[in-house]
Amino acid sequence: MKFYPGSLREKIIIAYLAGAALVFAFAALSWNNLNTQQAIVSSGETVSSLFDTTLEIRRFEKNYFLYRTAGDYNELLAYIDQADELLGMPEISMFTTPEVINGIRDNLQAYRVLLTQDTGSSAAAGGSTGPGSPAAPGSPAGGPALKAAIREKGKEIVTTGEQISTSRNEIMADTLRSGKRNLLIGIGLLLAAVLAGGILFSRKAILPLSLLEKHMVRITSGEFSLIPVKFRDREFVSLKAAFNKMLLELRARQDYLVESEKFAAMGTLVFGVAHELNNPLANISASCQILKEEIDDGNIKYQKELLGQIQAETDRASDVVDSLLNYSRSKEKQAFELKGAVDETVRLVKAEMPANIALQIDIPAGLTIYADRQKIQQVLINLVKNAIDAIEREGKIRVFAAKLDDKNLEIVVIDNGAGMEPDKVEKIFDPFYTSKQEGYGLGLFIVHNIIADHGGSISVDSYPGGGTTFTIVLPMKES
Repeated sequence: MKFYPGSLREKIIIAYLAGAALVFAFAALSWNNLNTQQAIVSSGETVSSLFDTTLEIRRFEKNYFLYRTAGDYNELLAYIDQADELLGMPEISMFTTPEVINGIRDNLQAYRVLLTQDTGSSAAAGGSTGPGSPAAPGSPAGGPALKAAIREKGKEIVTTGEQISTSRNEIMADTLRSGKRNLLIGIGLLLAAVLAGGILFSRKAILPLSLLEKHMVRITSGEFSLIPVKFRDREFVSLKAAFNKMLLELRARQDYLVESEKFAAMGTLVFGVAHELNNPLANISASCQILKEEIDDGNIKYQKELLGQIQAETDRASDVVDSLLNYSRSKEKQAFELKGAVDETVRLVKAEMPANIALQIDIPAGLTIYADRQKIQQVLINLVKNAIDAIEREGKIRVFAAKLDDKNLEIVVIDNGAGMEPDKVEKIFDPFYTSKQEGYGLGLFIVHNIIADHGGSISVDSYPGGGTTFTIVLPMKES
């Protein structure tokens, strides 16, 4: 596997290895605690046996001093041997030191010697035949000092056995507490590792991806801005470069499609211009023909009338051509009368309007607007053409404007066409969205952008079978 400096893959692998090492260390520590606890539990029987044996030694010691029977004496010796044997088992060394073990063994040996001395003295007093045999009941016992020494040694043996048992219980309690503490520490470390890994993943992966998501959302709204954020991880650096390259390509293609839409609108106007020019040209041609026939008659008045008609039709044709030139020429924002721009636009789009559709214009004279005249005309062309397409049979389109306040005016385009479903209304201004079989789906997207560039707003109200209403609010003066 090849690593790249500063790559996200390398950082994730390092974080993974660190987390794995932490988990392994915690597992090893927990395993060691469990083994220790298992050893302590397993040794419990041995330690208990040792303590119980020391207690039995004391019990048979009392019985021996009371009854002086051979059975008690032999049991006492057997328990001494058993205690010595238990002290040699490795489990005992877990809970005490070698010095303590050697000490209790010395006490056991001294205890045995003292018992032997006591038995010997009893035999001498009672005439017992076997060496080391205890005296019969009622025989005189050893001296008080010897008995006291035996009892003292027995007491020390029991005390040491009890200390070993207590030490085991304390060590077990400490081990359990240590296990709990290690468990809490391990859980805390794991939580810290998970939190650190989450923060690392969030900073290194989720945050860059969220930035890309935000830019994608901007793309859906038509904003093709490049990603300015500098990434450190190689993967996201490459992704950012590819993303920005895609944005540049989309921007270029959008500009091309926007120009295509503009030329499509220009085609509509050219068709309207051709239609509008036919009448004045026909009148000019007819007047020129008549003038040629009447020029020799000397009827100056009639000839002047014909020339006046030619001039009027020429001016009419010139106005039509000026309308086309005004639209095609990109201009800066300026104040102009809205009614003139709308009448000019409507005159050019009427050629494409079917006879079954009535167009009503209701714009008061003197209502001025501060905007780019050509772009406002492009907005009106798109909205009127959409209204025409929405009307399947007979219908009506109404365009009116009114002053809202001292700063803004309202332009409304209403049709009584088929209307739209709510889900389509929500997407109507999205780029490349269209419900038609033809077109790029950029007409209303461009309309929205033009209005936004002018500091205005556009909204739509439509429902199936109820027609559609576009409402535009624009500033009247320069802001």
